[in-house]
Amino acid sequence: MDNQVQGLRHKFKILLCQSDNNRLGYRLLPPVPFISVVVPAYNAELFIEDALNSIDQQSVSDYEIVVVDDGSTDGTYDRVKGWANAHPAIHVKIVRQENKGIGGARNTGINSSSGSYIAFLDADDVWLEPKLENVLQHLKKSPNLDLICHDEWIEENGRKIRRNYCGPYKSYRDLLYKGNSISTSATVVKKDKALIVGGFSEDLSFNGVEDYDFWLRLAKINCSFAYINVVLGVYRVFGQGITAKIAEHCQHNLNVVNAHFQEWQPKTPLYKYLIRKRRADIVRGGGRAFMRSGNHRAARQYFFTSLTCDLFNLKSWLFMFLNAVKIKL
Repeated sequence: MDNQVQGLRHKFKILLCQSDNNRLGYRLLPPVPFISVVVPAYNAELFIEDALNSIDQQSVSDYEIVVVDDGSTDGTYDRVKGWANAHPAIHVKIVRQENKGIGGARNTGINSSSGSYIAFLDADDVWLEPKLENVLQHLKKSPNLDLICHDEWIEENGRKIRRNYCGPYKSYRDLLYKGNSISTSATVVKKDKALIVGGFSEDLSFNGVEDYDFWLRLAKINCSFAYINVVLGVYRVFGQGITAKIAEHCQHNLNVVNAHFQEWQPKTPLYKYLIRKRRADIVRGGGRAFMRSGNHRAARQYFFTSLTCDLFNLKSWLFMFLNAVKIKL
């Protein structure tokens, strides 16, 4: 009997139980979800149900939902609890914890999950209906894949403003030198690989870009990455929170890159040039964000700082000019 149980353990949850006649036996519980959807939530009562509904509307049902209430002070927990009660057919786990930041919330979700793959969905984002079906089809064709990411719409205050193309960077060197090409809410990763690298950093100096550090560490252990060049989700910005704090986001990006560059050996002249160029790219990105927001003064300061990192960076000179004539891109 024990050998049979061990053979089924990868497909079913097994519960040792006691029958009415006091004889011990085994009972099979529902199949272990293939994908665990981890939803970190902090003060998300206004939009958490949108995220959960977008999971419920998926064309496949082989998943569980793990919501981590990361010390919310609003009605997030009650909203999630009410939604779970209204959807009894869906396996929903709700974990409450003191606030640890989004990295700590995702780690709690990973550790509380049962699936062999983790799909991340931030509480303010949503998926399109065929997302999980597309991912599962790719995994069936290439079962050795460790990470899959797809494209998204970027939506700002309810208005789609552009398409976020994920990819094509797959190596540690490309991700480090050329930038983050992966969006968390568009990503599914093999759970055992996430555990091998220790999950997301909980260092608050990485907060908001802890996912970039996570992808870098996964790439460093030669995880296999794949990209689906189809829009399967919506990354939503509401003009508040981490994504709107441009200066903080830019600094935290620099913190991640600097931490990884410090480990890079040897410190050759090429290395020194590449780190200056990478820092210039990050600061220029902050300048572009300020420029889009209409804060041309702050944008000018960021473009100038970018040029002090890499004086011959043509893109920084171009955006310095466009900002001076107040052309909004």
